[in-house]
Amino acid sequence: MKRNKQSVRSFIAFLVTWAFVVLTVTGIILYIVPQGRIAYWTHWSLAGLGKEQWGWVHMMFGGIFIVTGSLHLYYNWKPFKKYLAERISGKLNLSREFVASLLLTVIVVGLSIYNLPPASWVFALNDKIKGSWVTSPELEPPFGHAEEISLRGIAKRMRLDLKSAKAELKKNGINFDPKDSLDTIARNNNITPMIVYSYINKHKAKVVHVENKVWTREDIEAEFSGTGLGRKSIAELCEVVGVELNTCLKLLKNGAISANAGDGVRNIATSHNRNPIDLLELILIPAQ
Repeated sequence: MKRNKQSVRSFIAFLVTWAFVVLTVTGIILYIVPQGRIAYWTHWSLAGLGKEQWGWVHMMFGGIFIVTGSLHLYYNWKPFKKYLAERISGKLNLSREFVASLLLTVIVVGLSIYNLPPASWVFALNDKIKGSWVTSPELEPPFGHAEEISLRGIAKRMRLDLKSAKAELKKNGINFDPKDSLDTIARNNNITPMIVYSYINKHKAKVVHVENKVWTREDIEAEFSGTGLGRKSIAELCEVVGVELNTCLKLLKNGAISANAGDGVRNIATSHNRNPIDLLELILIPAQ
């Protein structure tokens, strides 16, 4: 009986150790993986596992570590209780190491919550590593979870000519159903949603700007939010809304926005403490 108990103790100790090893590996990988929108858009994987699968493994072994850690404490309760009794009989003469480790733990928790150095340096490095996966604009989806949208849906949202987009996919040998999501189409053809979108993105529908339309801020937000305006150039933005480039630049200048045709919309907006919708408002709702 004693031998069996000792065997269980050893098994638990080894399981705790292996869980710690797996958590260390998966923790490092999840620290460096690209942001979810990039991972799902490009079907990112490492060692054959995608971001979601690495997360599942990390979650499972986190649970195993908690359970086996608790069992490890249970099977070693007597020596632990003896240690506590000795401390109590010694009037809780806690060691400097105990106090220092507890204090450090509390400090690290506080620094993490309030995003202060050196914890903030760890978070900044995490952002930098994740951002380094984006080496070209094509790797960015037009909006979050775009891969989950159907071909019809993304054509409508991104103002693509659906008929031309379908013809383009057929020309490139892509099997699809317009009701399927980009992710489903991609998996059925052993490619990525990014590649599917690259085929259809060139087929823009006619511009949506109506010469005599009276726009409101709410109209602009409803029409253009989430359509990837920030990744366009100023010239492309003007083309989307059907406003002549020179007129567009003049309207922006009247709104105290200095920009050139090739400038990025997000960069210009950020440098003037604005957002892309703000720039569009200056173009479509000129100051009286």
